[in-house]
Amino acid sequence: MRRILARVILTLAAIVSPGRLMAQETVSSPLTWMQHTLQSSVLGAERAYRVALPASYAGAPHQRYPVLVILDANDEPQFLAAVANARFLGTRAEIPELIIVGVPNAEGMRTRDLSPAPNAAMAQMFPDAGGADRFLAFLGDELLPAVRNAYRALPATFLAGHSFGGLFGVHAAATKPDLFAGTIAMSPALQWNDSEAVTQYADLLAKRTTPHRLFVTSAPFEPPIDTATLRFIARFDSVDGSAVALGHARYLDDHHGLTPLRSFIDGLRFLFQPISLTAANAVDPMPMDSAQFVAHASVMERQYAAGARSLGLPETIPEPVLNQWGYTALQRPGQPLPGAAVAIFRRNAALYPESANVYDSLGDGLLAAGDTAGARAQFAKAVELARVSGHPVLATSERKLAELK
Repeated sequence: MRRILARVILTLAAIVSPGRLMAQETVSSPLTWMQHTLQSSVLGAERAYRVALPASYAGAPHQRYPVLVILDANDEPQFLAAVANARFLGTRAEIPELIIVGVPNAEGMRTRDLSPAPNAAMAQMFPDAGGADRFLAFLGDELLPAVRNAYRALPATFLAGHSFGGLFGVHAAATKPDLFAGTIAMSPALQWNDSEAVTQYADLLAKRTTPHRLFVTSAPFEPPIDTATLRFIARFDSVDGSAVALGHARYLDDHHGLTPLRSFIDGLRFLFQPISLTAANAVDPMPMDSAQFVAHASVMERQYAAGARSLGLPETIPEPVLNQWGYTALQRPGQPLPGAAVAIFRRNAALYPESANVYDSLGDGLLAAGDTAGARAQFAKAVELARVSGHPVLATSERKLAELK
């Protein structure tokens, strides 16, 4: 009975066809994306893909961004939610801002592209199955190079997939260790091949020598997936010495169609936990003077560098994180530290001299410290750069400058 139910779930996962691909160049939405096509020699067909850029992309012409590949991008609600949540977390400095690459399914080809080689029983159910390795070659050899050629993308790349896409993600992490630095496998169909995938992939991952972060989710209302996922976690945990950091969440009140929402948010936070340095955890809650605050920020900056190195990201701390620390010092309730804020803002300006925003922030710090002339000079610098780059801080800096004049 369990095997029959597992096959029913697999069949549903295979035949559900998310929303139709939009024909226009951009989707009419506050969170827009660009529509592209690529002639794939690996797949022998033209394939569509979508690119959603970070909120800061236009105003930061010298910045490069890690890439997140999302499968099943023609599921419009799911893809839009993913783009929105990634942007939310990125603008809060909880994760780095990301270039999101959505890969829609080719009509009728989802099972073929996202499934590993089938055993005899699976081949009978899904005669076209087993194209995962070829689809991985398409992603690694054709799609990602095209994205990096067209956009300011870093080499660091991550993957998110649901159901068959989650199975594909685990397959990629286990068999193609150098392609992705981290994977979010949402309700992965690990009952594939009568759950042989559980042992196969857990053992392959345990033998990895290169770092990888893998986040896997499941829910009780998807019994075959939940059972296989729990077995996968237990099998992996029984083996020592892996370079893989494995996280797992089990959503007790969700079903198969709902798990992607929370899985994606929690998965992003898990993938980038080594560099999660928001103001809340970057500042010691005990009272401190400006020198102690700056010293503490320096320690956190070094910790960030170590975490970024483990993910293949640039070790220089991002501008928004330092900026947030500066304002945390400036706006401490009952004990503002303008001296610490100025020191941190100056550090940011030294790291990101092309950014208009760092000079606007430095102007705020100098003004709070009583240096009106210095603040005026920094606001003027922010206006000068923002007019060239189109940075949205322009109007704010112009207003501050006008008030000082």
